[in-house]
Amino acid sequence: LPRAGDGVAGEFVGACAALVADAERQGPGSLERLAADPEWTRKYTQPPGEEPVPPLPFAAYASCATFVETGLSGPALCEGGEGRSVDTSNVKEFVELSSDFWLVRGVQRQLIAFRRGLYDVLGGGAIALWAFRPAELRRLFCGEDEVSWTEKELAEHLRGGGGYSAESDQVRWLREELLAMAPPLRAKFLEFVTSCPRLPPGGLKDLQLSVHPDPAPGGGLPRSRACAHRLFLPKFNSREELARQLHEAILGSGGHHEQQLPP
Repeated sequence: LPRAGDGVAGEFVGACAALVADAERQGPGSLERLAADPEWTRKYTQPPGEEPVPPLPFAAYASCATFVETGLSGPALCEGGEGRSVDTSNVKEFVELSSDFWLVRGVQRQLIAFRRGLYDVLGGGAIALWAFRPAELRRLFCGEDEVSWTEKELAEHLRGGGGYSAESDQVRWLREELLAMAPPLRAKFLEFVTSCPRLPPGGLKDLQLSVHPDPAPGGGLPRSRACAHRLFLPKFNSREELARQLHEAILGSGGHHEQQLPP
């Protein structure tokens, strides 16, 4: 189920699932105690590597949640789900219905269509996919689970262009900042530049990420052309300025990030 920091809708569902799992491990009466914790949001909804979320108990955070796909929107999980509030008395049932929707009922038709599509394209050769384990297929289709890179990889595969080179101060500062980033923030950087929060199976080498001076006049925030895996980086005067502006850009963005070049 989605977790805080995954960048997809439904993080509330994952937080509820974690709450129920913790309560089951700790025994009777623990659900109400865990839910009443005024720091509940920071324990269950805090995205790693980001600024602390406001502290709230479960009841306050879930005050608008109902029995729908994400807790806030989407199809109803049961009859009349749109009007049924989520609270400590029914959060376990909410997690059970959500899990069934997210992992079984809600994706069954899509999986059947996907399987038919594979056989339409690959024919009898699709049977070869059964030789792979699920984790291997996930890696091939979705990329690496963990965003990791080394100083050597950044130096070799983060390319400069448009006037920037590997020796440019801005590119060097960017390498230092990327090396210092926590993995969740690295994923957000990749999403900002490529619209995908994961590295391909070949890592940075196959990503072909390039850094160019921002063609727009003046300074401002970094921008990107996601289809080309190209980051437009203003000519900042220090690593501190670059870090501040880069973090603001990637944490304040969502969806595709396309930089329109002048004609």
